Amino acid sequence: MQNKRLFFLIIFLLLIVFCNTQEIQFNKVDQNTKLNEGPYVFWGDGDATIKYILNDNVVTQDIAVSGEGIFSFKLEGLEGNFEIASFQPEIYPSSFSDISKFFVISDIHGQFDRMVELLKNNRIIDANLDWAWGNGHLIILGDVFDRGDKVTECLWLIHKLEMQANDWSGKVHYLLGNHEIMVLQNELQYVNEKYKKTAELMNMSLGEIYSPNSEFGRWLRTKHTIIKLNDVLFVHAGIHPKLSYYNYNYQAVNNSIRNNIDSTKDKIKYNELLNFLFGNDGPLWYRGYFMDTKTSHQIKQDELLHLLGEMGVNKIVVGHTIQDFINPFFKDNVIPVDTNIQTGNKGEALLYENGIYYRVKANTDREQLIFK
Repeated sequence: MQNKRLFFLIIFLLLIVFCNTQEIQFNKVDQNTKLNEGPYVFWGDGDATIKYILNDNVVTQDIAVSGEGIFSFKLEGLEGNFEIASFQPEIYPSSFSDISKFFVISDIHGQFDRMVELLKNNRIIDANLDWAWGNGHLIILGDVFDRGDKVTECLWLIHKLEMQANDWSGKVHYLLGNHEIMVLQNELQYVNEKYKKTAELMNMSLGEIYSPNSEFGRWLRTKHTIIKLNDVLFVHAGIHPKLSYYNYNYQAVNNSIRNNIDSTKDKIKYNELLNFLFGNDGPLWYRGYFMDTKTSHQIKQDELLHLLGEMGVNKIVVGHTIQDFINPFFKDNVIPVDTNIQTGNKGEALLYENGIYYRVKANTDREQLIFK
């Protein structure tokens, strides 16, 4: 018996070592490979400064920006064209009706190739990675940041698609997740080593790279936490029934989170409402729809129905908590879409088209979701 216990103990310890090794490898930067990364754009008064890493060297380029418009640029050593708008990014409405089609992905975590595969094979974008979905709505439920090593590529693609979709009366909705907030607040525990090295070479903190005067920083600070399309609510993690206690609608949630991204930790901690919104039970972190969580209050069916009724919706689409596949539950009121894209070789998306919901895969397979 003792030998058997010893055997299982050894196996357990080996598993711990293996998992830790896998995590280290996931975030490791090959020190023998020269880093190419960027670009990052920082706005001044009438000009913009572009910084990027080319073969471990910081390259800085200033461009004059006159008037309001879209400016395109190419950079030596980096692929593709980049576009920036000299005017402040717009805060879009958070509610839309009569939407005939939408496509939802979540928790990309720097897995650019997998995101492109899902979007391209389902004809949301074309072979040139340009918008190809007309007046459709693409919804990204947060957590583009952290873990993977192609976060910047993801951000530039979403940034471009957002501008292109507008030209076709479509929309790209990039919602804030907990990892967006963490990076904007310079919390680095999940950041890939590549971006720590980037910040070190640029002699900046990661928070400074995404500061309000940067292109990415000011753009991200316009994003919503919760949106409503037709009679469906979309949020990164979930809505706690406590939100009713604060008599707070989702537009007010969006404004409070957006306006306090740069607030001090003490201000958030000692303000009851902000502590709730940014905490474990807030829409960025809440896991109470899922039975296997130990961090959140478990919502009951009647609580959920009451909450959805107050918000004027009958379904809520969430990410944040990994599932094997997209499978509605809570009497089909909750649709989870985080299906582990962060691994780079998994992940599905949710498609709504002509009144029908589908689970879609990167290989174009689709399966209709049957609601009971």
